[in-house]
Amino acid sequence: MATSRLLVGGLLCLLGCAGSTGTTRATPPPALTSARGAVTLDTLAATHDATVLVFWSAGCPCVRRYQARVDALLTRAPGRVQVVAVSSNAGESFEEAQRVAAERGVKVPLWRDPGGEVARLVGARSTPTAVVLDRRGVVRFVGWIDNEREPGADDREPWLERAIDGVLANGAFAARTPTWGCTITRAAFSSSPQHCSAP
Repeated sequence: MATSRLLVGGLLCLLGCAGSTGTTRATPPPALTSARGAVTLDTLAATHDATVLVFWSAGCPCVRRYQARVDALLTRAPGRVQVVAVSSNAGESFEEAQRVAAERGVKVPLWRDPGGEVARLVGARSTPTAVVLDRRGVVRFVGWIDNEREPGADDREPWLERAIDGVLANGAFAARTPTWGCTITRAAFSSSPQHCSAP
């Protein structure tokens, strides 16, 4: 996993022949959108040594519980690390996610993942799953922020922080850790309330 290539800029999916010419078409790479426009993951990742995507939902209790820890990452290696929140839930409008984020004073920028394509591409199935990309767009880490201990606790396992430091220093770290949280919804209408649980 640590060396698996995330094919974001050059992700080509063959969709079959177009007519009788034998040519193929490529699907565009998935992009994150916001009021600032759209950006592909390769473009986003190329700006920093490490890019952290934290999959976010307004209705997930786990996201709320971890928000201060996520916001604190903004001060980790400024200029080398960027942190963004990604809204992928089909059943939650981006407007609602933005409203709730503003009410809570969320500091990390929030981007929309239309159709949940980015979540599928990087293997995120729940919130607040964290994904770390290096500058080349390679997925280096998929997992949870920590093992649900309070920051500074002796038995806390800071999985995400170790991954960030490992990417920056080209050191060793766990490329995948357990994930819990609220399932990222794929249907626009879901009657189930979000709750934190093991996937």
